[in-house]
Amino acid sequence: MWRSIMPREGSTMNTRVIAGILLAAAVGCTSTAWGAVNVLLNGSMESGDGAAGLDPFVPADWTRFGAVIERSAEANLVPAGSGHALKAFASEPQEGAYQEVPAVPGQSVSASASMFSRSADLISGDAQAGIVLEFYNSLGNLLGSSNIDFAMNGASPGDTWIPASVGPAVAPAGTVVARMTCVWVWSGSATGSAYWDDCSLNIDGGANLLLNGDFEQAGVGSNSPNGIDDWQGFEDQRKSSDFADHGNFSVRMGSEATFSGLFQSMGTLIGGERILLKARVYHSSADPLDPAARAGIKLEFSPPQGGTLPPPEENLPFGDTSPQDSWEFVEISTNGLLVPDGATIARVVMIYAGQALSTGAVYFDSAFAELASAPAVNQLTNASFENGPGGLNGIDDWTEFGGSATAQKSVFEVPGENGLASVKAQGTDFSGVFQEIAVTPGDTLDVTAFLRMASTNPMVSASAGVKVEWVGGTVPPDVDITPGASNNTIVAASPTDQWIDLFVDFTMPPGTEADGQLTTLMASGGALTGAAYFDSCEAIVLNRFDGADSDGDNDQDLFDFAGLQNCYSGSGVTPLEWSCTVFDNDDDDDIDELDYQFFEPRLTGP
Repeated sequence: MWRSIMPREGSTMNTRVIAGILLAAAVGCTSTAWGAVNVLLNGSMESGDGAAGLDPFVPADWTRFGAVIERSAEANLVPAGSGHALKAFASEPQEGAYQEVPAVPGQSVSASASMFSRSADLISGDAQAGIVLEFYNSLGNLLGSSNIDFAMNGASPGDTWIPASVGPAVAPAGTVVARMTCVWVWSGSATGSAYWDDCSLNIDGGANLLLNGDFEQAGVGSNSPNGIDDWQGFEDQRKSSDFADHGNFSVRMGSEATFSGLFQSMGTLIGGERILLKARVYHSSADPLDPAARAGIKLEFSPPQGGTLPPPEENLPFGDTSPQDSWEFVEISTNGLLVPDGATIARVVMIYAGQALSTGAVYFDSAFAELASAPAVNQLTNASFENGPGGLNGIDDWTEFGGSATAQKSVFEVPGENGLASVKAQGTDFSGVFQEIAVTPGDTLDVTAFLRMASTNPMVSASAGVKVEWVGGTVPPDVDITPGASNNTIVAASPTDQWIDLFVDFTMPPGTEADGQLTTLMASGGALTGAAYFDSCEAIVLNRFDGADSDGDNDQDLFDFAGLQNCYSGSGVTPLEWSCTVFDNDDDDDIDELDYQFFEPRLTGP
């Protein structure tokens, strides 16, 4: 998969109680002050061109279909040196991109491309990738048959550019356009990825008529990740003037994708630092959230100072063509996985991967995780899922994702492989359960499980298997949006047609260090309607800076003083306006004389 499988349900979080502080003026008593530094840019979403921005993942002049077809810098053939290619990997049964050029009957048309698969993510299973040449009339109807060269499959070598070509083919009567398509297809189970570069379409032996055949030019996408300055986005999100809490714009998060969002890194946080995230969200009655959806702000962590851990390892061989009514053995790797440097936790996942057309269910039992340092010892507890009452988070020692409706304890639906219980997973997205175990870099981990599907409810257009995600031990767990309404989450039952305050107040545990990230997130839950609007985002480290650093430049100067003047409200005037939290040194939700008295002696210069 191309990204982590889950926002984690029910994560533990510290919550902020916003309360007025009683001032005993006669004795000069005040609360303990703190200094704060702002670590977020463009929190009001005003700067940037929104959905009209160039999206580096969209290739200009190509029309894409499927969920995961993108312009990528991971591989390149032309131009020589650094550059881009078109990338596809398994999500929907067909992924691809095409381009059409004018053509007339009788012309001789040829198409070609070069194809590539990285050894680190080699195409496998029943996946095939190649190019297609077709002809269409003025009504958009296909004329004749498709000309196809599936030049790449699971037997293709890695790290090698492979030529693909079709034609020459004669354009039939009625032709108005010739279409070249780069396509990835699979039917049962597939992993890995494929790349295309140096694409060409020639008529009567002439010059290449394709535009951007080397995929070096970025295009414009409605889900542009760079449409708002200083933020990155994914899936169904765009800058919007429909509603605004501050200024003229907000960010609209829709339900077209399972997860959509906008995020910004806040730099490295260390043990003891207290981070406060704030945002306002608008829930419109004209397009309210579906009961299955939720939206909110999330605090995410990754290894510090740009450090990275390898991507997850997975094996999802169980699918439509697998045997029914019998337990089938699945292993993450025949040789196990080498625990990478920096990893101290392995998240072992029993995972079902569905998509929009998926039906049926899979059952997991007898999960086993073995370390080379402790052979024959199962590191997983409750490995056959017998303990726990079922329901939401109802399997002892395991955490479900995808919701209790799609991942749950099952008893008696199918015979257990070991005991009576198993885990049932289903749905139109990722679902399953996971458990975290301690690991040591350099050790080897092997993960196995037994999977089963019932002939009365077989899997269709889905796959399942086992997965391992690596976690750095000094990185705290994410503070996620919750299944129900909370301080950082809204749901369908939340108030409509008003701005709702959201916040996360989190103190880094002792000994931890991680890069923090603020994410505004929409989890559609499979719904196709509903939206939420986010504005006035703030991220403040409350105990790092001795003063009030509103622009994050590590000083308190006249720029910060101008911000204090703009935020000054007087005692008891609440709530705080956007970008004023950094000046509220006594945490009483106003900017008054006491805040100025804290600020003034710390002014460092112009």
